[in-house]
Amino acid sequence: MEVVLKDVSFYYKSGNVKGEEVLKGINLEFQENKCYLLTGPCGSGKTTLALLLKGLLDPTSGKIFVKDDSIPLSSFQRSIGISFQFPEEQFFKETVEEEVAFGPTMLGLKDIGKKVKNSLDSVGLPYKKFSSSFPLDLSFGEQRRLAIASIIACEPSWYILDEPTAGLDIEGRDKVVELIKNLTKSKKTIIIITQELGLFIDLCDEIIFLEEGTVKLKANIKAFLEDESLDGLEISLPYHNRVLRILKKRGWDIKVSITNPQEAADVIADYEL
Repeated sequence: MEVVLKDVSFYYKSGNVKGEEVLKGINLEFQENKCYLLTGPCGSGKTTLALLLKGLLDPTSGKIFVKDDSIPLSSFQRSIGISFQFPEEQFFKETVEEEVAFGPTMLGLKDIGKKVKNSLDSVGLPYKKFSSSFPLDLSFGEQRRLAIASIIACEPSWYILDEPTAGLDIEGRDKVVELIKNLTKSKKTIIIITQELGLFIDLCDEIIFLEEGTVKLKANIKAFLEDESLDGLEISLPYHNRVLRILKKRGWDIKVSITNPQEAADVIADYEL
């Protein structure tokens, strides 16, 4: 399956007044069973693009469609699981258990209790400890993980995760990264919206860089890291990749596309001048 955005533009309106275009002539394709890193400066249109993919907004112009004509776009969009940037905005149940159970219940799935327990446990919110808690009493990091658990319980094949590690401590970040790693292993399609490239770059197949509502770059991760003319995008690279690129420019014969920080450190430590 492949989802296509063709010449998609979007602007928000205040009443009948047209605002500034948030997205301008976007042309993208997303293939199933891949992990995408969607990045760019604040205000570049990343979250708006996610809302368009999910069907929560409609393009002002252009078209979004599924290449497999046997699946209507609306049906596909309903099957996407999305975790918003501010998770507290999507909670409305009295307990954590009820919050996670709501989605799969509405979808008519079976074994709801098992799905709730497994989903909570998978994001580091043990069922026994958190099931009866009020969602808005949780810490921000716990709320973010609860939002992801609510999606997992619905068993979607496509995930959109908007800033999934924002506000999390090191332990929380590690749990979310491990969770996403497991999702990629189970052949889920994942779109990660983040500016923390270092956490996810070794998990993803492709990177999409938005700037001022346009696609500045779309490439596979290896090609992106090896590109010698990133035109100002170097600042967005993980620290270890920036170091590797500096050493390369100084004459070191080393790979600059290493995604694992420890591997990069080992390469630098073992290099013979």
